[in-house]
Amino acid sequence: MSHNLPVPAADEEFGLIVEQGGVRPDLVRQLGLILNYFYGYNMMLARSPEEAAGMVAERGAAVVYVLILGDRPLAAVTVSRLTRNGTIPLVALLPQHLVDSHQALAREVEQLHLIAFETIPEHNGAVLKAALAPIFEHNGIGGLWDRAQHVSFRILEQRVEKRVSHLHTLPTLPEVVMRILEVVNDDSSTSAQLEEVLHSDPAIVHKLMQVVSTAAFAGSGRHGEWGLRDAVVRLGRRKLGSLALQIKLINGLVKPEESGFDLRRFWVHSVGVAHIADQLYSQRLVRVDADAVLVHEYWVAALLHDIGKLILGFFFWQHFERLAALTSGGQMSFREAEQHLGDVVSHEQLGQLLLMRAAMNENLVLCVGTHHHPGSLPSELLALVNLADNLCKDLGMGTLPDESAHYDAAVLRVLGVSAERVIEIREQLGSHTVEQVMDIVERCTAG
Repeated sequence: MSHNLPVPAADEEFGLIVEQGGVRPDLVRQLGLILNYFYGYNMMLARSPEEAAGMVAERGAAVVYVLILGDRPLAAVTVSRLTRNGTIPLVALLPQHLVDSHQALAREVEQLHLIAFETIPEHNGAVLKAALAPIFEHNGIGGLWDRAQHVSFRILEQRVEKRVSHLHTLPTLPEVVMRILEVVNDDSSTSAQLEEVLHSDPAIVHKLMQVVSTAAFAGSGRHGEWGLRDAVVRLGRRKLGSLALQIKLINGLVKPEESGFDLRRFWVHSVGVAHIADQLYSQRLVRVDADAVLVHEYWVAALLHDIGKLILGFFFWQHFERLAALTSGGQMSFREAEQHLGDVVSHEQLGQLLLMRAAMNENLVLCVGTHHHPGSLPSELLALVNLADNLCKDLGMGTLPDESAHYDAAVLRVLGVSAERVIEIREQLGSHTVEQVMDIVERCTAG
């Protein structure tokens, strides 16, 4: 972990971490995933227990827990200060011999909890999450996803709103993206309003005109240049707005230098899924009720369905590398790899968090959050995105090499297609669809 983390806002609750010597790097990564994305807390770092004790005294109730990782003994006075006289939990992850030698101190100081390094398997966050859960629950610290399947969407939204508004490792969608979404979501908005929003960002308009002039949108018989008004008339307000949103997202999310995440491949897959979903929908290749599934909904859901992978690749790159290695050669899917490593938080849940933070509607959020697990009665929106995702992988445009498709029977039933028809659709899309997607991404990213 870096010590150069942003300082929490005045009204923000956060956890305090003291990282000393002798700590396995994978353990630090596991903690980051659990505390950021399962509990929804930012972390402040201190260089020593004494520095941490001063921060606890200074920030008061804003500090909701303290974690010490290291191979050094703890002083009784400092431990008492770190628990704020027994009012907040102090979890010490120490070698087994120090856990044994601190048992008497744990009996004397309320809220000191000891966990031995040796009890936490390497690269398995589930065990660490399970060890922290009763400690946090006893102190009224619930997980964002606790009993999520049994609570209303609104309650889950409230949890997210309270916890992740300041979360540093959860990207914020660019303001112009939110303004475009407002226009396309509003049935009473006009093409002129969309044009006004787009003109506020000339770079979007420039790239947008390049994208809509491709064969995928203009058609092979188009001659001459598009104007913005022409594009609105030809494609419609919602489709054009979705393309503009796509361009801004591709150019607005900047990869940290320390990450080796393949951002271009990610966008090829995401744009590919959106483009394939659009073809399935507009060419009536599947059965979808146009009144129930709107253009901008499937475009946004398709474009952002894997955004959780981007978050992992940006902020937990080594963990993402580990997941990617497990998928190499098609030995398991990305979701299976996440489950294999303990399933602390899935990329589906991370996508849900980002969309809920951006106040997206429930249909979009649930589509992104369940695109690998559509269930027995998926919505038409979810079914459309799921099928497009798998077709995209079958065409060699997965977020990772060698990703294989897994066609879901319930999805095919909802969309009114057979397994044989899927093969026909895949052949119909063919290499020209791949070429179109590559061309679109190239124009979205061109200078």
